[in-house]
Amino acid sequence: MSSLEQDYRDFLDIYCPVFFFATLIMQFIVLYFIIFLAGKMSAPFRIMLAHTSICQLILLFITMSCQFRMISSHVPVEVRVYGPLRFVRAIYTYALHQAWQFFMFMSGMSIIVTLFFKLMTVNAMFAKKWPMFIAFCIFHIPVVFSGGLEVYLVITAALPAEIQEALALRNIDVSLYSVTGTLRLQTVSLINFIIMVGAVFVYPIASFLIAARTLFLLNRNVLSKTGKAEHRSFIAGLCLQSLLPVLTYFPTFVLYVHCVLTGTEMLFQQYGIYLMPTTPALIDPFLTLTFMVPFRNRILTWVGLRKPRIVNSNNLMSVTRSFT
Repeated sequence: MSSLEQDYRDFLDIYCPVFFFATLIMQFIVLYFIIFLAGKMSAPFRIMLAHTSICQLILLFITMSCQFRMISSHVPVEVRVYGPLRFVRAIYTYALHQAWQFFMFMSGMSIIVTLFFKLMTVNAMFAKKWPMFIAFCIFHIPVVFSGGLEVYLVITAALPAEIQEALALRNIDVSLYSVTGTLRLQTVSLINFIIMVGAVFVYPIASFLIAARTLFLLNRNVLSKTGKAEHRSFIAGLCLQSLLPVLTYFPTFVLYVHCVLTGTEMLFQQYGIYLMPTTPALIDPFLTLTFMVPFRNRILTWVGLRKPRIVNSNNLMSVTRSFT
């Protein structure tokens, strides 16, 4: 191991536990708000906010327990596991590698669906459970299709006995890392790769188009100024969340293409291509607590920066309905 690589390992030995526990705390806090302090928020929004949080928690556990590293300067690309799960059989960590891609896709799509639900709510004629359920299913067709491709890859690239035997011999010494498998951009994996990368760049475009339509309808709505301000704050928060996958994934994706084409070994890219896309799991809770007006007001009240307001039940119900 080179001195630079040792420096990376020393840094990650500190970074990974700190990031894990900080993200875990923030995700549990936001789940507490969603479950216990969401008031009269309608069920679809509570479900989608919790759905995003749970997907990000699963993504966090996979990332930190496996600590994947992509050796993109090798042909084919080799994937190593440096985390605690390096001691388990390669087929399981390879399956988790595919699951990591699935839940990264799922958490990003969840934000877009939540934003679309907001559009349906402003356009009150569609704010019903069945249209929302149908919209959820339609938006997740690419996710399900990608998941099917990932299952196929596990069956063909990890399950065969000869592959498991070869990796078992390769992984006799796992004191530092184990090899979970290789990645080849052949037909199935290439299709899945295009879907995953394409989705990351489509998220902000879709979110801003949906947000623009929602704000247009909102301006024509008869809601109070307070109600409209709460809607706008929620929409702004979701738009920022939809940008995070691009901001965190794009740099490592560009470096990945560069390393594959040139055979360059770049440690930041090799580790960062898994760590960076997990960063929204830490940032999203802050955005949710900041841009969800009821959550923000509750926090400001707790810290003494906002006086609690006493309102009658009719006014409370009116404000709640205007937000959800």
